[in-house]
Amino acid sequence: MKYFRAYPWGMQLLLFLLMSFTFMSSIGAIVLGVFPKLTGFAIADLAGINAQSPAKLIQASLLVQGIQNLFIFLLPAATFAYLAHPGPAGYLGLRKPGKPLQMLLVVMVMAGAMPVLILLENLIGQIDFGAKVKAAQAVNENIMRAYLKMPTLADFLRTFVVMAIVPAVGEELFFRGSLMRFARKRSRTMIFPILFTAAVFSYSHTNIYGYLPIFLAGALLAVIYQLTGSLWCSIVAHMFFNGAQIVLHYIGGDGMDKITEQGGMFYGIAAAGALLFAGAFYMLLKHSTPLPKDWAEDYTPAELNYLKENRDANR
Repeated sequence: MKYFRAYPWGMQLLLFLLMSFTFMSSIGAIVLGVFPKLTGFAIADLAGINAQSPAKLIQASLLVQGIQNLFIFLLPAATFAYLAHPGPAGYLGLRKPGKPLQMLLVVMVMAGAMPVLILLENLIGQIDFGAKVKAAQAVNENIMRAYLKMPTLADFLRTFVVMAIVPAVGEELFFRGSLMRFARKRSRTMIFPILFTAAVFSYSHTNIYGYLPIFLAGALLAVIYQLTGSLWCSIVAHMFFNGAQIVLHYIGGDGMDKITEQGGMFYGIAAAGALLFAGAFYMLLKHSTPLPKDWAEDYTPAELNYLKENRDANR
């Protein structure tokens, strides 16, 4: 089998983008054709859901969200890795953490970062970007409130899987496992790959007021991957960041929104989070096992020597 890694960087990137577009187009066609027949709802109903929408419509919308995430992020990354390299798991960075302690530290890092980023989003939300932006943001917020309406344990588990587990795996494989690898091949340092993938990660979420916080979260997830050498650490950190908010909403209900709206109290929580983040990040730096400089290369030095010897022998 001739793997994609044998092709030049530009050809590999083109194949990756074409594969991503194909999966994205496929799920769009599937949703358009199948969703109305299976659910009895029109596609247009998906855009207008809110906490008062029928439970079946919210559940159907959540299911579509999960399937779309699989087709847009997880499947393209996993399929390309399988076709690009004989070791697809290693290609995507799915290695054991360099030190077991890193798993605990990345969770603490995200636990500290979460209230700070939520506060930042709330502050940005006070800026008037115009009526159109405000209306678009309102639609996103209504959909999110509908998803976070979890009256039963089954609703909670469904929401946790779709909004925490699926995005953590799929988006990390796509952005940090694949896209950052492509960017690293054309960069002398990790600065550009981290910032570039964070920018694309933020843009893909279509959360206008959340662009900056999501960008910072994406950069932090990329740094975690860089410092630990394991995409599993980024996946766990991502899952905790999303999942903790779902758990808090399930336990506290509307009380969580009221806490974030209380300036003084939430400023104190954010300050405590900043201290936790600083301490945990410092410890992560002390216990880091960074990605090697050649981590994005398609061939190991031993493989390159073998290929060279074969070429020389065939001359």
